[in-house]
Parts: sequence; C-alpha cells; structure tokens
Amino acid sequence: MPKQKNMRDLSKLSGKPLAETIEPSPALLNNDIESGWLTSKDLWEDGLPFTPEIIYNMLVFLLANPNITSTHLFRADILFDSLGLLKTPHENEREFGMYVSGDDRASETQTTAKPVIKVQDFDLKRTVVRRLVPRNPKLDKHLDQTCYFYSPRGSLSSSLLAATDGRLLFVYVPHVESHVEMPFYHPMVKGLAYLYDFKSGPESGSGSGAMSIHFLPFSKDIPNRLERTLHSILNTNIRLARSTKPQLTVSTEIVGRNKSKDNIVPQHSVQNTYTRLKLQYADHLCEKWVEETEPAKHVFEDLSIAAFLIELWRNMYGVAPSAEKAQEEDKIVFPGFIDVACGNGVLVYILLMEGYEGGGFDARRRKSWSIFPANVQERLLERIYIPKPFMDVHGPGELSVETYTGDFPRDTFIISNHADELTVWTPLMAALACPTSPLPFLAIPCCSHSLSGSRYRYPPPKKPLNEAKRDSSSKIQDDNKDESVEQNPQPASGDLKALRAVKNNEKTKDGLQNSMYGSLTAKTMAIAKEIGYSVEKTQLRIPSTRDMGVVGGRQMVAQRWRNKSGDSPESTIIPDVTQGVLEIVERECSREGGIKIAARIWCERANGHHKGK
Repeated sequence: MPKQKNMRDLSKLSGKPLAETIEPSPALLNNDIESGWLTSKDLWEDGLPFTPEIIYNMLVFLLANPNITSTHLFRADILFDSLGLLKTPHENEREFGMYVSGDDRASETQTTAKPVIKVQDFDLKRTVVRRLVPRNPKLDKHLDQTCYFYSPRGSLSSSLLAATDGRLLFVYVPHVESHVEMPFYHPMVKGLAYLYDFKSGPESGSGSGAMSIHFLPFSKDIPNRLERTLHSILNTNIRLARSTKPQLTVSTEIVGRNKSKDNIVPQHSVQNTYTRLKLQYADHLCEKWVEETEPAKHVFEDLSIAAFLIELWRNMYGVAPSAEKAQEEDKIVFPGFIDVACGNGVLVYILLMEGYEGGGFDARRRKSWSIFPANVQERLLERIYIPKPFMDVHGPGELSVETYTGDFPRDTFIISNHADELTVWTPLMAALACPTSPLPFLAIPCCSHSLSGSRYRYPPPKKPLNEAKRDSSSKIQDDNKDESVEQNPQPASGDLKALRAVKNNEKTKDGLQNSMYGSLTAKTMAIAKEIGYSVEKTQLRIPSTRDMGVVGGRQMVAQRWRNKSGDSPESTIIPDVTQGVLEIVERECSREGGIKIAARIWCERANGHHKGK
C-alpha cells in the first residue's frame, strides 16, 4: 500500500537514534517550572494542509478520547475545564438524571491542576485537568494530567484561534513525581508538548503547517520505546487531522462525536461498571465454560450488556446493584426482568447475582446452565414462545416443552439480546403483555426474520421526500416486496478488498440504513413507534458487530418511577393497544398468506427445535 502524502515512514528516518538527533526546544526554553525540554528533526513534519482550527478540534477531541491513540485506555474523565465546555463525569450524570455517589464526587474534586507553565511569546488560553482511565486496572493505574493550551502573545481576542496565521501550543503534564509512578501506557516523560506552526496561502483555507513534538525526559537516556512512542504519536495526530472537519464554531466541543453512542447513559458509568463486572465474573465464567463456542466472545459481550442494563436501570428506576447498598434506594423495588431467548444464560446469571430479580427462557436448554448456582438455574426455563395472536388461531400444536405466550408481570423489563426470530416481536410482545401500560424493553437485533420466524430481509426505510434523491428510472420500493433472505452474503469473486469496502460502508449512516442489519433495526423501531412507544437507538459498547440497541419506554417509566417511587397511578394508563397490535400482526403476516399460515410456520419451526428429543 503506498504511503500517504506527508505521513512519516518510520523505516526511512535519519538512521540515527533519537538521542543523537535531539536538540533543545526553542518554544519551551524559558518557562518558570524547569528547563530541559527537547525535540528532534525526526519529531517534526512540515507541508501539512491543516488549519489551526482543525488541529485544535482534533486535540480537544482526543482530550476525552485517548483510547483512539492507546489500546490500553478506556477513556479520559474530564475533572476541570477552565472554559467550562468539557463536562466532568458527574456533570454528565446530572444531565442524564442519574444517581451520583458521594465517594465518586469527592474523588473528582480532590485533583487540582499543576502549576501554570509560562512560555515565552505565548499566552495561556485554556487549562484542562483529565484522568486517564485504563482498560485493565489490575495491570495499570489511572493517571491525572494537566493540559495547557496556548496561542501567540498579543492576540486581541480571547479565543485560542484568534488568527489563521501563527502558532498553537499544547502542553501535557502528568501528575507524577518520578518515573516509577508512570503507568505503562503513558510515554516515560515529565511533560509532552505539540507545537503547530501555520502559514496561510493566497486562497481561503489554503496554507502550509508544521507539527513538532517536544518532551521533557526524566533522564538524559532516551529509551528505544520512548522513541517509537513519540514517532507513533506524530503519525497518529497527522492521520487523525486528515479526518477532522473544520467547524464554524469550536465551542460545542462535539467534533467527532457519535451521536448514537452514549446518548442514553454516560460512557464512564457503563465502562466503570463493566470493569467491575469483568474483574468479578469473567475468570470464573471462562474457566467453567462447557459450551463448544469460544467463551471469551460470549462472556465479555454479556458482561458489557449487563453493565449497560445496570446503568440504564439506575437511570430509569433509581436502583443500584446490591454491591453498592445505597440506603436511599432501599425503598425502591426493581420491577423485574425477563430475558427472552436467553441462550447460554450468562446475562441472566450476572443480573441475578447483582441483585436484580428476573429470569430468562429459551427454546432449548443449554449446557452452560449447569455451571450456575441452583437459584439461578431455577430462573432459566426451557420454553417455546408462541405469540398470543398465533396461539389464538393455531394453538400450541404438538410440542415436547411448555409454551410461553408472553404473560409477563406488569412493569417487567424485557431483554431481547440477539433473539433472532423474536427481535421484531419484542415491542409487540411487550405491548400485548400489558396493553394499557406496555412494558419497557431493550432489543439488540442480529439476524433478520419475519413475524412467522422465516428468514426475511426487510427493505430499507423510505427517506423523507425532502431527502430522497431518485432519478427518473428509480422506483420506490414496496414494503411488502420480498427480498433476498441471505443474512451474510459473500462476494462471488472472493475479493477481500471489496468485502472490506462493504463492511466499512455498513458503518456509515446511509450504509447502515441500506444493510440487512440496519433495515432490521429500523423495522423494529418503526413497529414500536406505531404501537405508541417512545423509541431510542443507541450504539452499545459491546465486542460485537451487532451492537445497536433499541430501547422502548425508558422515558415514560423513568418519569413515573421518579414521581411515584415505583407506583403505577391510573393517570399513566394509556388506551388499550391490543387492536393496534393485532392490525400490525395481520399486516406483516399478509406477505406469507395471512396470520393463520404465519402461525403454522412459527409452530412448525418451534417444533423443529426439539425434533428427535
């Protein structure tokens, strides 16, 4: 693959070790903390087309997202921002209306910024204190760091981007006293700085810039690892700058933010809970695994989903896991959960162990159920789900196991995790379980099926007329037109490059909508909205390509629980939705000949799960 223009090829450096090419850093010679800042010609790249605004946006985004440059990090928590634009974890929690523990609030306010570094010819414009959070707290500890942003002295504006020409300086100072305190994931330096010089061109937006890296070492010896790290940082910053778009304003601080991720619960709360769950359950589950599948994939995925649910329920009901034992939550009773098509049962096991009442069922008993305690095994049931509309017209047929029609207790939270045939049924079963107060749910779509359980690829959702771009030869696709049922089509030519292009395209907004997975997600949301749900879509932080979550009824339940402490007053009861659900079922089954035929197909497929038992 050819090297991108202006990207430094690490195999074609000066040939000399970094220690032999270093020189004092002119920009940081005269500061009031200590001298000794160094740089090198190998840590400098010119001819860059990026405006100062792009560099600023990129580095501000990296303040809270250092995981993009280091696989050892989860994120960075912002503890202080002199401009008040980047939010601290507890400011995020208050925005989401979540419970904030006193211990966490105290730990946030204990950290203060390092003494200000005065740099010749520069004015300090912004100070940010952040906490780097590692993925594995067993191996690495967190690190606090003060970040200073400077612009050239004499600027009439208070903005960091007062002029298109000039210099931008970013200095990062870790809160350590010696090299032995430095965690593995951070460069072994007392300070790190990025300097960007830009000269504008004759046309608007044109010009040439130069980026250089400066560092303050602990000793005169420059380790090879530090050399590789600094070169990697320079390359990464240039690569990220290429994908950073200039904004009309930088005050919103949302550059690069995925609006469908961390939009229901804060990132830090889910990751903190996931870390705790992983340390508590992962080793035991992997050691006791009895299924033929790889334990790591299923265990860590279910741990991630459990972490999301725990924080979601904290937001909705004000309940915390039993490990926290918050006295103010003792009076609030969690209404319970049901995991439909629970599979290996790991998610049910974790939630029960965390103190949440509930259970799960699946069409087939799994070997992994036997590794759980007896009280958990009692909550895992081998049952076939037959939707009530199908039961009314067909009956259960000849099945060797008990059936479920979805008669769940009032206010039960329904979990539909990669439930395949039950995905589109999820909002329907939630509404039929309590037609005057439909149950809240989380659906994580995977493979696409129609209501009869047959493989089916839903057409992409229609765009609004003001967004649709169709030429005269294009046709509007009929919602009832059958599509290819292949779930994971492979290119006929075996072209890996083409396959990667397809997968990358599916991650874009338009590509996701046109994919099988995106169409299934859109269909699930459309049916839920038609019933009357307030529906939210969120990208879950789980190790799976099928990571989109559809949440229904969260806001209504959260408001009711906050106002009435879990009571269900008559004022919250809505008109019976049974007739509307039946109309949806009849319409969706019409493509297969009607609800009777769809019910027969469903029961035959259900019976096939136990053929030969």
